[in-house]
Amino acid sequence: TAAVAVLIIACPCALGLATPTALLVGTGRGAQLGILIKGPEVLENTRKADTVVLDKTGTVTTGRMTLLAVHTTEDTTQDEALRLTGALEHASEHPIAQAVATAAQERFGDLPAVEDFENVPGLGVQGVVEGHAVVAGREALLADWAQHLPAGLLAAKAAAERAGRTAIAVGWDGTARAVLEVADAVKPSSAEAIAELRALGLRPVLLTGDNRLVAQ
Repeated sequence: TAAVAVLIIACPCALGLATPTALLVGTGRGAQLGILIKGPEVLENTRKADTVVLDKTGTVTTGRMTLLAVHTTEDTTQDEALRLTGALEHASEHPIAQAVATAAQERFGDLPAVEDFENVPGLGVQGVVEGHAVVAGREALLADWAQHLPAGLLAAKAAAERAGRTAIAVGWDGTARAVLEVADAVKPSSAEAIAELRALGLRPVLLTGDNRLVAQ
């Protein structure tokens, strides 16, 4: 017993304990901090990392988005735009989508069901709401459906982005009809965390599906 105790304390490698113990402690502590470590090779490779890629929404920012404004074409009401968009976005878990869905629920209560919902990575969402084929997200997603923002909505989108807000383009039944503005805030701890990453010799990169002005 004394001999084994000495081996464990003085030379855990002799019993093959060093690496599993380090992995157990590392992954456990990482989990407490919200970091998922895939395996031991990941821990070994961190010494060779020179770049850290950070998602924007919910990582660098608080992720608590708020709907600030709804802009529509002349033949579309704000209520109609918010109701259809909120119903579609309610099927998505993204913080931006949830901000729109929450605003719609607060105004209208229960929202219509969505059929054929699809999340288009990096672009937005699409689906059928009350018989309307609704598309919401980046301007490029609407363009894929040959739905182009008219001058008034383009101006509203540009103004929102200049103010550091996220603009969501919305169209249904073959026509671009609305732009919704949502806003987020940078976490108080983000600047310090990124400064510490730089101090470690790492290059932080911001990854976002949002527009360049909001990212900047």
